[in-house]
This record gives sequence, C-alpha cells and structure tokens, in this order.
Amino acid sequence: MKSWGVIAITVVGFVIGVVLAGVGGLSARTTLSFNSSQAQDLVLSSNKEIPKLKKIEQYWAETDLGIKELNDLISNENCQSSEKYFVSCINSVIVPLEEQKKSLSPLTGEIEDSANPSSDSELTEKQRLIPYVQMYARQQNKLIDFEKIWKKILQNSDSKNQSSFVATGVNAFLSVYKDPHTYILPENYYDQVGSLIERSIYFVGVMFEKSKGKTIVRKVFKNSDAEVAGLKAFDEVELIDNKPAIEMSLVEISQHMRNQDLKTFDFKVRRQNNLISVQVKRRYKNLSHVQFEVKQGVQKKIALITLTKFNRGICQDIASKIKSLSKENISGLVLDLRDNPGGQLDEAACLTGLFIGMNRKTYSVEFFDPLRSNEVVLSTGSLLYTGPMVVVVNNSSASASELVAGAMKDYKRALVVGERTFGKGTFQEAEEWGRNKKISLFKTQGFYLLPSDKSPQLVGVQPDFEIDENHVKLREDSVYFNPIEYVHKKYIPNMGPAFNMVKLHEDLENCLQFTDGIVVEDPTLQKSLQILSCHRITSMLAQEYNPNEFSQ
Repeated sequence: MKSWGVIAITVVGFVIGVVLAGVGGLSARTTLSFNSSQAQDLVLSSNKEIPKLKKIEQYWAETDLGIKELNDLISNENCQSSEKYFVSCINSVIVPLEEQKKSLSPLTGEIEDSANPSSDSELTEKQRLIPYVQMYARQQNKLIDFEKIWKKILQNSDSKNQSSFVATGVNAFLSVYKDPHTYILPENYYDQVGSLIERSIYFVGVMFEKSKGKTIVRKVFKNSDAEVAGLKAFDEVELIDNKPAIEMSLVEISQHMRNQDLKTFDFKVRRQNNLISVQVKRRYKNLSHVQFEVKQGVQKKIALITLTKFNRGICQDIASKIKSLSKENISGLVLDLRDNPGGQLDEAACLTGLFIGMNRKTYSVEFFDPLRSNEVVLSTGSLLYTGPMVVVVNNSSASASELVAGAMKDYKRALVVGERTFGKGTFQEAEEWGRNKKISLFKTQGFYLLPSDKSPQLVGVQPDFEIDENHVKLREDSVYFNPIEYVHKKYIPNMGPAFNMVKLHEDLENCLQFTDGIVVEDPTLQKSLQILSCHRITSMLAQEYNPNEFSQ
C-alpha cells in the first residue's frame, strides 16, 4: 500500500499555500538510469555532459492520455448533472488555467487573465471553489461551457505537454468527486522515480511557500545545494535570477528551478532586514531522504535522524546508521519527520520496529469494502535502539509520518514535539485505470488506525510539546473541498494525554538550564534537545514505555 500526503518542494501538484504532491499530475521529480557514483564521475570529468533527465511530462506523453478520456469525465452533460459534479468539473479547469495565468470568472463563466497569479497560489482548494458553489446556488452554472474551456486550455498548451495538462485536470476532478488522495499516475512512474531512496541529481533542496503575498523559504534540506549556498528557512525571497518573486506563482518557481539547462540560481533574499545575495550551484549529487548527524554536548551525544519521505529502503538505511552508533554512547535520539508526506507504509512498520521491537501492533487497516477483512499490521524491524527518543512533526507531516509518530506516542516510547500533524488517515492502492491501460489509478481504499484504534484522519497526531513554526498551516480538513470524515465503528474511550503533561512541563522548566551546551538555530529542534538533556524526563520515558500495551 502506498500513502501520499503533503510536501512543499519546488515540484508539482496542486498549489495551495505550498506545493502539494500526491494528487497532482505535474512533478519535477525525474530519474536517471545510472547511479550516484556514476553521476559524480560525470561532474568530475569536463569531457562528459550531464544527461537530461526524463520528466513527468514525458511519462504522461507516453500514455497518450488525451481528449477522449477527458470527455468521458468532463462533458457539459456530466458537469451540469449535479452540484458535486459541477464543482468537480470546475476544479478540473481552474487548476490548469492557473498554470496558464488565467482564471475563470464565477460571474460570467468566461476565461480571464489572472489579476494576481502569485496571490492565487496562496488559496486552498476549498477557498478556490467557494465562489463557484455560490454560482451554482444562484443557478448560473449553465454559463460555463466546460468543453469549450478545455478546448482553449489545450490550444494554449504545448502539444508535447497536453497529456500532462489533461492529467492535471483529471486529478483535480478526482480530488473533489472522489476524495483528495485518489489520483492517476503513469504506470511506470512510481516504480522508476517516486519510490527511489535518493532524489534526482537536479534537486537543489529548497521548499517555498506563499504567505501574505510574500515568497518565503519554508525549508532547506540538510546537505543540499541550497544549504551549502547559505539559504535559510524564513528567508524572504525578493528576486530569483533577477525576476521579482512576488510576480511568480509557486508553479512558476517550480518550473524555473527544475530547468535542467540552468546550473546556478541567483537569489536576493531579505533576512532580518538585510538584503543578501545567495547563489545556489548545482553539484549534481543525489540527496538521500535520510540524513544523519550526532550533536556533541559537554557530557552527552544526541543523534539526529531526518527523514523526508518513506521511500523503499529507508528503514534499512536508518537501521545501518543506528548500528553505527554502537561506539558513540549516545544519550538520546531525535527522529525528525517534519514536512514528510508519507510513502510506503511497510517502511513505517519496519521503522517503528527499530524502536519498539518486532511483532508489535503498529497500525491497523479498516477497508471501505465490508467484504474485505480488516488487518492488523505488526512492526517488522528488529529492535536496535532502546534509549530516550523524541519524534519531531509539523502540520505537513502526513500519512506514514503520522503512523510512526502516533505509534511511538501510543506506546509512550517517545515524546512528540512540534505541531499537530496534517491529518491524512487514509491509504491508497494501485489498480489499472479502466480508461487507459498505461495509467495506474491510486484509489483510496480505507482508513488506517493507530495502535490505540484512534484514526489520525482530519485530527492528526497531537504533540506532547507544541511549538508553532510560524509557517503556512496546511491540514487535510482546511485544505480540501471534500475531505473524508472518519466515524469510529466501535467505542474508543478517551484516554486523555499519554503522559502527565503538567509534570512533564514542570520537569522541563526545571531542566532548562541544563542543555549540555548543544545549541541550534531551529527552535523546535532546540526544544527536542533540551528534553533529551533532562534526566527527569528521560527517566520517566524509560518507566512509562510498555511494549506489550497493545498486544493482540
């Protein structure tokens, strides 16, 4: 089973405050048929040229997805048949129109030039669609000719990218008509690209968001080109290669950053009222989804593992890194899952096992189909670390990230620090799309539940220590027009907080002066390090953890 969630990278998908992945048809993720060491050889040799990578648009072109499949779904007859169908069709046109700097008037039903494309990219799907719901209520829905609009969209697009535009429209339609996480994808794309443990050699490692008309650096990935260049989170971007960022939507920024002909990117950013020039140079190095370091204090060492996606092989990679700590004598471990959109759920079951042991209830699966039996998924990783732990999350930690954070909290194995998570408690399974055999339909099949039988759907995982990161807040219930609500099939008692939170906060307050000399710029990470430096708290963790609490 694959799970998808949110991520704010300079890539694709629907643009709502940040760029979302997992439902959209556009992506900057790319693939190569050679490994990372071969890529390094190419860089070191001036006689060799870095080959162009295969883009998602090329994958879509190979499917021959076109007007036939589009018309099967989005015809005037279908689109005017009900309010839900109407709004679904509206979403199918306003998303690709936005990429063309156009908008659809909810008053006249005509295509217009977008007044402010950059500001439009701050809107959520829900916010975008409200004017058209009101249009339907006024019985003015017949003003919109969907077939005519789609004809204009395709006329204004490059013929090589028309399949990609159609895919964007179909996925926007499915987001409302089905659910936010049912989507189509070229059959080979996930296996060849989306599941790789390493990113493309063209990925420079920076995430952006739009907030109050400003373009903000949301995240800079560890060991990335952007970090080496000196970009920092919360930098306000004023210019990208001499173009005002305020005039660029997130999609445009994404398209610019994935231009494979560019070797450098010149940024002008405002940081603490100072205007700074930063040049990001591509080093053509694969950046792993797993980053690892040890923070050295006066008396203690604390390991930091950052995981940006649950792709194939991440559990084995993290296991090898934990094994390498055997001689380090570490006093604590931080698992950072911020902005992690999820991925392979079996990797989540394996990863959890590294900290609670094998064959422990990690999550359960509840299918929509009453004829399918619900399943309990046990941890598969071998126990490698038994010391104090903190799991760090934020509002863009979704799906498999919520499973791991929720399981660790339910077992009282770790403290969760950060923001309430995204709230994606559904899972998808791939099947052949009936309209095109070259395309897979990732269809939402049911809910997953935490070991306590609570679902994170819409509510997310609540941290033990809450810290607001002051970024754009994106969650399942606030972003999408038609999120799925979870109704428990059985009574689940309200067990309250996992720990005595009053005592925890008192203990931390008494320990704040003992940070062991480890200081970082990141406030959430700093709080995590302070918690692991507090003997009162780490002792409590050891006493509270019960590996048999959810035995089946």
